Amino acid sequence: MAFTSRTRLVNPRLGTYFGIFTAAFAALVLLAMMFEQLGATDAVVRLTMFGGPIALYAVIGLGCRAREVADYFACGRRVPAFFNGLVLAVTALGGAGFLALTGSLLIVGFDAMCLSIGWCAGLVFMGVLFAPFVRKFGAYTVPTFLGRRFESGIVRVVAAATFSVPILLLLAAETRFAGYAAAWMLGQSERLMAAVVVVCAAGIVLLGGMRSLTWASVAKAIAALLALAVSASIVALMVSNLPLPQLTHGNVLRLLTRMEIAQGVPVVLAPPLAFDLPGEGAEPLVKRFIQSFGSVGSLSFVLMSLVAAAGIAASPSLLSRSGTTPGVYEARKSLGWAVLVVGLVLLTLPAVAVYLRALIVEQVAGHPGDRLPAWFQLLQQAGIARIESKTQLVKLSGISFERDATLFALPIAAGFPQVLVYLALAGALAAALAALASSLVTAAAIVAEDVIYGLPNETAPDATRMSTSRLALLGAAFLTIWLAIALPADPLQLFLWSLTFGAAGSFPVLLLAIWAKRTNAWGALAAMATGFFVTAFVLLLSETGAIGLPSVLAGALGLPLALAAGIVVSKFTPAPGRNALDIVRDVRVPGGETIYDREMRLLRLRSRAPS
Repeated sequence: MAFTSRTRLVNPRLGTYFGIFTAAFAALVLLAMMFEQLGATDAVVRLTMFGGPIALYAVIGLGCRAREVADYFACGRRVPAFFNGLVLAVTALGGAGFLALTGSLLIVGFDAMCLSIGWCAGLVFMGVLFAPFVRKFGAYTVPTFLGRRFESGIVRVVAAATFSVPILLLLAAETRFAGYAAAWMLGQSERLMAAVVVVCAAGIVLLGGMRSLTWASVAKAIAALLALAVSASIVALMVSNLPLPQLTHGNVLRLLTRMEIAQGVPVVLAPPLAFDLPGEGAEPLVKRFIQSFGSVGSLSFVLMSLVAAAGIAASPSLLSRSGTTPGVYEARKSLGWAVLVVGLVLLTLPAVAVYLRALIVEQVAGHPGDRLPAWFQLLQQAGIARIESKTQLVKLSGISFERDATLFALPIAAGFPQVLVYLALAGALAAALAALASSLVTAAAIVAEDVIYGLPNETAPDATRMSTSRLALLGAAFLTIWLAIALPADPLQLFLWSLTFGAAGSFPVLLLAIWAKRTNAWGALAAMATGFFVTAFVLLLSETGAIGLPSVLAGALGLPLALAAGIVVSKFTPAPGRNALDIVRDVRVPGGETIYDREMRLLRLRSRAPS
């Protein structure tokens, strides 16, 4: 049996290249700080912090043009595990993690941890259940893998249609988050900036596909993590003399709990199926930070954690990254790095929320409304925070805060230079751009590989396949702009809908394809159709008020029904053929040649053979 080398294709200078990027990004921030101290206009500082990082991402992305199909769709299968894990982590979090989760933690405290658990568990599920086997098969898209596994072009097309729904919802959500961050940086309208960021994201990856996406996303991940670490570490140093917010915010949390009790903040208990995470506008701080199940009921907390985990684990834009690693071992290892990075971020975001909430409780709540600290007045003028009455003592429940502004409100509250406020926004924008670009590339690859070029046509010229994917990417970009403007829903809700459709429509069929050899094409179709339509129907009933189940938990019903449908239909229909069983057996063997690459090589040889 032939074994592929794990390291022979890996560029040994990657650490040097991204060290140079990190130094350039830090120099850009210092340059902006110098501009601010020298009296440059705020517009110049804003433009420097917005345009500078995007220019760096563009240089990397445009410099990675792909000339071979393996480079365009799989980055040549030479991405080291650490860099792939870094991209996986920041892409999975995106703007939803950096902006919406941080704000939800500030407003409802512990109850928002259901999303944190879902993110970490989802990456663990992906690393154990799916990623190594998808990598061994080596298809460029998840629908291609399913079509091969079940020997059915219909399964492939249905999977492409089913997977497109969560991708489109995710595109709309991340565009809105990116547009929000960009609008605060440049002072322009969110709709205009949403269109700008989509054009930037698409332009950076247009020529190189997965290759440009990978290396530009590594740069975005570095920028996002640095931006998050700077403000949180400085505040931690001010509070505890240690620049480790992940380990030191516990003391502030204990003090915060005592202050909330002293001010009579009530204990609120929600019904088991309640699910009331903060919305897009300003939301009141009505419950204690540490109290559990005050906004999200106990049953909804568990169901949301499971739905989020299943949606993340089966995400086609994340799973397709497993094909970029040199082998199965690196695919597993990259998921380990991703869990580590996500865990560090999800320990840092609560620290940001705790620090800001402690400042609010200590310096605003219980004080006269006309004598509030200057930083809170700035937040009020910006529309980020508001209070009910300016003539009486301010109650915590009378303070409302804009959810997505928490990350960059902390530098304002701490009295940092304006550049650090823009740095926090640049980090959130980088994370949202990484998630947005990943979904664009995945959508374009699915259209090109699974809708236009199916199994009979995969010997088409490489240039034609890449050109088709580029055209599909442009089409996906225009559709994304329209969706972001046309859909009025809260972007966090769009993100959670994406997870619930992924949990019900994608997770069951992938689980059956890899772990149940008896599953056939009919069972796969039944699983996808049941999961998708049950979820869509329950979501519609929930949004119209016909049932009491929150719409974001619709996947909790669709997932088990989809699994049952796939198993039952497979049992009463003919067993899969020998080739399908051989594929299941082969993907479970970590060594050896990638199955998809072997099949493509044999197809090319047969097409060249004389008739």
